[in-house]
Amino acid sequence: SFQGTCIGSSGINAEYGDLASKHIRFASVLNTNSQGSGSFALQKAVVQSFLHNYDDAIFVLDRAAGLDPSPSQYILLGKTYLKAKRYSEAVDNFEKALMYLRRCRSTAIPISGSGEMDYKSDLYNLGKNPKVLRQEMPKSAAEVYFLIGKCHVESGNYTSALEALNSAIRIHPAYAEAYFQRGLVRIWVKSQRPLLDFNRALAYNPDYFQAYLTRAAYFGMRGRYSKAMFNCNEALRIQPNSVRAYLYRGALKYEIKNYELGVEDLSSAIKLDPLCSIAYYNRAVCYQHLKKQKRALNDYGIVLLLEKELNQRVLLNRGLLYYQSEDFNNALVDFKLAVKDSPDNALLYHTLGLCYHRNNELKKALESLTKAMSLKEHFTQAYISRGNVYVSLNSSEGYKKSKRDYCRALHYDPTNLTAHTNLGIALQSYGKMNEAWKQFTAAIHIDEKCCSALEARSIVNLQMGHLFGAFCDINTAVNLNPTSTMLTNRGVIQQYMKDPTNAMSDFQQAIAADPKYSLAYFNAANLYFNMRIFEKALRYYDLAVIHSKDDEGAVLNRAIAKVLLKDYEGALVDFDAAIKLNPFAAHSYFNRGNLHLTMGQNALAEEDYRKALSLQPNDSSSYSQLAVALGRQFKKVEALDNYKLAIKLNER
Repeated sequence: SFQGTCIGSSGINAEYGDLASKHIRFASVLNTNSQGSGSFALQKAVVQSFLHNYDDAIFVLDRAAGLDPSPSQYILLGKTYLKAKRYSEAVDNFEKALMYLRRCRSTAIPISGSGEMDYKSDLYNLGKNPKVLRQEMPKSAAEVYFLIGKCHVESGNYTSALEALNSAIRIHPAYAEAYFQRGLVRIWVKSQRPLLDFNRALAYNPDYFQAYLTRAAYFGMRGRYSKAMFNCNEALRIQPNSVRAYLYRGALKYEIKNYELGVEDLSSAIKLDPLCSIAYYNRAVCYQHLKKQKRALNDYGIVLLLEKELNQRVLLNRGLLYYQSEDFNNALVDFKLAVKDSPDNALLYHTLGLCYHRNNELKKALESLTKAMSLKEHFTQAYISRGNVYVSLNSSEGYKKSKRDYCRALHYDPTNLTAHTNLGIALQSYGKMNEAWKQFTAAIHIDEKCCSALEARSIVNLQMGHLFGAFCDINTAVNLNPTSTMLTNRGVIQQYMKDPTNAMSDFQQAIAADPKYSLAYFNAANLYFNMRIFEKALRYYDLAVIHSKDDEGAVLNRAIAKVLLKDYEGALVDFDAAIKLNPFAAHSYFNRGNLHLTMGQNALAEEDYRKALSLQPNDSSSYSQLAVALGRQFKKVEALDNYKLAIKLNER
């Protein structure tokens, strides 16, 4: 009998199926009169089912059932229909099998007018009386009801599925699989009692792997992570090489923010199945939270290689990771691919615009942000981002457009702190201090703890000469968020208030908060420089340059400190480096000219002063020093002319 066997396997190819068919045919020829070898037709149907040739298998089995109807024939036919995803026909055959099973216990079989057995007339009436059901149906009928339940589940008819599974359990009260399946159905219909069924399934079968894993998922969905992990542990006890169990336990450890242990479980899953893309993806997310960016990028890359189609979520995550690492070129590649896959996604275009902006591709940034606004009406953040791009254009036209975008953002969302703050910064950059101050104040009224607005207003107060107001604002910001930037800014304000002791204290706190923050070293060096402690100033300028090699100001000030310490060669190297960083800074050429003059290199000094004057033509100091350099070269007439120009410029 084939009752209870599972036919069909995706692991057998056509070549081996043909070989199996030949062996079965050979066996049937040798054992034609032998009852043990079974029917050749049925065996051929089994092979066809293995090969997924379900129509051929159904044809053979249907014909066999017509010639010799029996429960096993209908069960096998029903299972084949189930494999073929023809659920209604599968249910019909399982119901026929039930009626034949019932005939084993009762001779009263309903007959239709056509003379055929009426197998549907009172089939489910049996389920209304559990005692009758247990008496009239054999235990093997429980599996048939279970299979009917599975058919109804697959077709989405959960009410009928529950009825069939209830019948299976009434016939066979210790049927673990039926309890498990009923628990799943109760989850789908949002019943309050699915856990009871999983518990019963495990009570009857303590090694039921799938029940432990499903119960873990159930607890995980409800945030009961300790119980979920306990069930994952039990599942792994039963199947130590289960990829799914390691995957789910790794996900649970991610949820409780234990990323290191999550990585361990996901790595175990990858060892068991090196082609499991979801394990690589989840591990990449854990690495991202652990700030291990290179490993995260490596895993995201593997996911994209393993999957046939581009995974948009992977592209977005990897793009954001590149963006955070300031690798904007690679970020743009990922975001462009994501946009191709989802051309109507406004958020994607907004992100692409931000990336273009950071990569200094302002025209493309404006195009992407404008596209985002066309896809999503009243997209406040896109207006703010486009306003930021217009500010970066550094033109009067850009200023007007940025102001317009910020105002539109405030029209759609009057309480948007970013819009108020950015509008204030734009106004401040164009010298409209009072209007900027009003915007920052409006943001602070909306949220008294808005640190960015407090910091910006303190800078405006400083520029307007309101030192006490500036100190109050920056002090509030530091108390709310004592970052290295805030502490440095407070130190600068205290320096303006002629309080060098507290200023230096703030700079030292900023360095302690972020030892790589170059601006704190730079300001501390400037303070030591003003106090004429040049050795310490030089040490801090060195640290500032180490942490920010492109900081022209730090390199230039270090050169001046070296001049005062009479390290002329070192100073000359720094002046050259500063000019290389910014070849359009007139003061760099002026200072290098002074050094050349000190070193007696008058011709080189003259060259530097002339370069400084070409960049800044009305600088009286440059004319005066140029006159000195010319005088030392005995160019008296030209020197006198330059002195006269310097005097005229001073008189103005």
